[in-house]
Amino acid sequence: MAERPELAVVVIGFRAPTELVAAVRSVLGQNIPLEIVVVNSGGGNARALLADAGLDVPVIEFEHRLFVGAARNVGIAATTAPFVAFLADDCLACPGWAAARLRHHSGGAPTVASAILNSHPRNLVACAAHLVMHMRRLPGLAAHKALRYGVSFDRKLFERYGLFDEQMASGEDTEFMARLPRAMEPLWEPAVLTVHRNETRLARLIADQYRRGRRYGAYLGSVQGKKPLRVFQGVFRDRRNVGKFAKEGLPEKDKNFAMLSLPIVWLALFAKSLGAAVGARYSNKAGRHP
Repeated sequence: MAERPELAVVVIGFRAPTELVAAVRSVLGQNIPLEIVVVNSGGGNARALLADAGLDVPVIEFEHRLFVGAARNVGIAATTAPFVAFLADDCLACPGWAAARLRHHSGGAPTVASAILNSHPRNLVACAAHLVMHMRRLPGLAAHKALRYGVSFDRKLFERYGLFDEQMASGEDTEFMARLPRAMEPLWEPAVLTVHRNETRLARLIADQYRRGRRYGAYLGSVQGKKPLRVFQGVFRDRRNVGKFAKEGLPEKDKNFAMLSLPIVWLALFAKSLGAAVGARYSNKAGRHP
């Protein structure tokens, strides 16, 4: 009899991008049995895409777009393993990603967070993107400095505290973890490494950061009632921390090259801050997300 998987992995796709193949393959390549399900929304044909690549995994598809919280919830409902992890279609699970999570869950940790690696460590734009988005999730950071995201959960938490908010365009994981008792703060485990595919073209990076900022600002404005100027200042303040976190959190072989990307980082942070201010302003006036 096959060993029953202890960890479920929900791979979340949007419009069945070709990158979904590599994401699923990275999960299938883990060295322990896993319960895997792909949740794809917004159209495309994820089932055919994966089948053409020789990958046989359960796929749940929706023609309409699901926000990430809704996609997470579909995956939770479709699986039964006692612990649940999630992987976006623009990410890859490194070797040992699942085993390191399960080691801590089996030892009693209800939540386990992950660190992030750069997909293109010798591309200045990608380095800037990596630092803007993940400066507090670099694998070399001390636990007290790290942000706890990319979290896997004990399934019992969803039974006790509810599921993810399905109406939020972003921040659904932040909102869910805010419901948990402080003692359940995710364990920081740099051995759980996820590669994020970063943008390598400057114009696309700036546009992406503006969009991300706008969604974040909408969350801060609608949920926390923050004003646009405060939101702009809060996001742009991160420029003071980038170099420090890069020096502490990056491997020695990547550190010097990444520091050359700091001017691009500051430009991207300005775009993100501007987007956040616009998002906060819109949500304050309209009472809804942009």
